[in-house]
Amino acid sequence: MSKKQKTVCGLDVGTDKVCCLIALVRPDNRLQVAGYGYAQSAGLKKGVVVNLEEAAASIRKAAREAELKSSLSADWVTVGISGEHVQSYNSHGAIDITGKHREVTSDHMTQVIQAAQASATPPERELLHVLPQEFYLDNRGGIRDPIGLTGQQLDADVHVVTCDSAMAQNLVNAVNKAEMRVRKVVLPQLADTHSVLTQDEKELGVALIDIGGGTSDIALITQDAMRYAHALPVGGAHFTRDLSIGLRAPLEEAERLKKEYGSVYVEQVADAEVIEFTGISTRGTRDISRRFACGLLRDRAEELLELINEKITRSGFRHQLVSGAVLTGGGSMLHGMLPLAAQILEMPVRLGLPQSLPGLPEEWMHPIFATAVGLIMLARPDNAGIRMQTAKTGATPLFVNRFLSWVGS
Repeated sequence: MSKKQKTVCGLDVGTDKVCCLIALVRPDNRLQVAGYGYAQSAGLKKGVVVNLEEAAASIRKAAREAELKSSLSADWVTVGISGEHVQSYNSHGAIDITGKHREVTSDHMTQVIQAAQASATPPERELLHVLPQEFYLDNRGGIRDPIGLTGQQLDADVHVVTCDSAMAQNLVNAVNKAEMRVRKVVLPQLADTHSVLTQDEKELGVALIDIGGGTSDIALITQDAMRYAHALPVGGAHFTRDLSIGLRAPLEEAERLKKEYGSVYVEQVADAEVIEFTGISTRGTRDISRRFACGLLRDRAEELLELINEKITRSGFRHQLVSGAVLTGGGSMLHGMLPLAAQILEMPVRLGLPQSLPGLPEEWMHPIFATAVGLIMLARPDNAGIRMQTAKTGATPLFVNRFLSWVGS
């Protein structure tokens, strides 16, 4: 292997699991997956680091496995950040076009996107992305790349994503403690759009829903641009907890029952069907109606999907989601989730699997790895136009995507 050969690394740090992918970048800029690692997560709650040592140990375990399989080092990583503290909004900006022949240049693009940031980012928040949606030249819209065009005024609609500075720094500190450095911090929904959506879906309009362990991330994409993003503090771990409480079973046992017998299609479960499990502080095993257990999962699924439906409706973009919805993440695999989602969201729903990349093992073609695959896609050099800036906090470097981040790049 040439020492000059470029590598990229994606790190998905979730509430339930940590996924690490290392890939080689071919001369044609295509990716060749070289190593992959997985570890049960610890030290995180609802996507946020709550124990630095435990989080770092989980990250290190996943990265070490990827390094051993690839014989490469995961030195610099692109990492996803999620949680309720991640917020976003749409904004508009305009500038006058100056210069020879009033021709739009890349500098004008930079200026108008800066102008579109409605206000200065507060000190306690970090700017993750400014995602262009549409440009206007002398009030004529529908322009995606205005460079080279001539006009008097350039306008831009953008989607701005920010996060809590301290929580972002805690995530970076955990990665640093795991002996790696962060090159980019990325919104997971942005990674998912690259990993699981087709170009037609992004053009025609689609709701992307990633049901993770501690959060469920929503993104609405139309005309190949992000229009709305939100994170709900509910995920697969809440399904497990409901089972644990309802059955009075240990969390580990409840997780096993969810995976082996769980379904939100209660109508298809026979009344007489019984499952056996170990209860809390009891000797031996107990029997419980499978239908009762699945009813607990159904209640939680309906509650989550109703919340998602409410967010989609309040966004104002529901009528533009011609392609329906795509469900991904581990929670999407619970039996019956797709038809239940189609019923509650009142739109077509399909399962979102990550793109097949050379070297990616078949077992990683699974919704729980969608974000990790998207992260290495965003880490490629053709996405390196995202500018980096060192954070103001501490001696540990926090690299964030400070400026332009193109959905379609």
